[in-house]
Amino acid sequence: MILLGTLFTAQAQLTEINGVSKKSKPTNVRLFKVAYGRIEEIANATPTTNGAFNFKFKPDYKGYYLVGFGDANTGSQDKFKLYVKGNDKINLVLTDSSYVLNGVNNKENQVLAQWYNFTYKLERKTVYFNRGRRGFDDFFPMLANVTDKAQNWCLGKETGNADFDELMRNTVNYDPAYFALTLLLYPTASKPNEENYTDYVKNFNADQFLKNEDLYKFPYGANMIQNLVAFKNKGLNYSFDQNILSIPNDKLKGEFALNYAGIAKSYTKYKETVDNYGKYFLTDDQKMRADVIAAKMNIYKPGAPAINFTYPDITGKEVSLTDFKGKVVFVDVWATWCGPCIKEIPSLKALEKEFHGKDIVFMSVSVDLDADKGKWEKFVANEQLGGIQLMASGWSKIAKDYKISGIPRFMLFDKNGNIIDVDSPRPSDPKLKDMLNEWVNKP
Repeated sequence: MILLGTLFTAQAQLTEINGVSKKSKPTNVRLFKVAYGRIEEIANATPTTNGAFNFKFKPDYKGYYLVGFGDANTGSQDKFKLYVKGNDKINLVLTDSSYVLNGVNNKENQVLAQWYNFTYKLERKTVYFNRGRRGFDDFFPMLANVTDKAQNWCLGKETGNADFDELMRNTVNYDPAYFALTLLLYPTASKPNEENYTDYVKNFNADQFLKNEDLYKFPYGANMIQNLVAFKNKGLNYSFDQNILSIPNDKLKGEFALNYAGIAKSYTKYKETVDNYGKYFLTDDQKMRADVIAAKMNIYKPGAPAINFTYPDITGKEVSLTDFKGKVVFVDVWATWCGPCIKEIPSLKALEKEFHGKDIVFMSVSVDLDADKGKWEKFVANEQLGGIQLMASGWSKIAKDYKISGIPRFMLFDKNGNIIDVDSPRPSDPKLKDMLNEWVNKP
């Protein structure tokens, strides 16, 4: 059987992109494709001394590719959509913040460039967070200007390419939604006043974007699923189960579940997600990515050997996790500047007192920086912290090995030095006491 994508690639003719980079700080120019709503780098070029660069390739599909700067981890920022169908000649100039076509270009990219120019200011204010002094004040008028005109924007701009014309109609619908939700849902202390919401925002229907797989055609598609669900279910306080079940399309349910599984802090939470929602991994791509995530998470599987770490204690003595074989070890990763960490200290002290004399070690690992060592020492003394107190000097080995990007983080290891849970309940959670009793009483 010949897959359609393979057939298209075999028949497609070379596309050539010629450009000049006028970036103030010269760097490689990269070419990306869109894969199921994500971007994947397929080539990069080092510009010549005058900034010239060139890409020649056979496209895998007809649709959007991106040219620009940075890697896939920076998302669509500093990358610009181009329409590619095969046998294209595309000529452009890249600057620090935009692109312009020059020379010979097809009708599709000329229309796309017009749309880019029309939405440029809105995109810079939202996706690039260029709020300026006026903050949200000018955001809603700017959004209204784009969304009002977008309704009829494509009229008279038909190119004769039915595939592109349909994609362009989706683009003038999807881009403003992506821009708006990116700003409205960005986690900052200052939030827009809902009284200033335009009719577009007040009447926003997330399901029109979540009901099919058109999101896959856009470089921001996978990320936008998260924002659409968050906006739709604002009152659910991020109940994962309710959120995923609110998505009307099963493939997009699978995307949502994969994203959640990929950021799981422990194998236990990953496995729970896959057991409940793995039935929505419907595409070969989703199944392949699930296998990759599983392979990465296996090192945190209950019963797997703990990843050792060694740090100085309050006296300067080097102490390792492996020093305590034969005892259960409860690890608290914290910092003196972390309010939620400090809030757990009374509950942690109570557990230490209750389990005193039993086969358990309470170990606290501070990620305070070396510059704050004195502050850490003073805090330990003033608060009369017990257990083993270690100084990790920032986000060092323990954070990298255990995927710790936020604190407090609590981990539990058995008497044989194996993992019980690398994202265990907090000291204030009664479930932790039950777990400690269970594992301390095991031989």
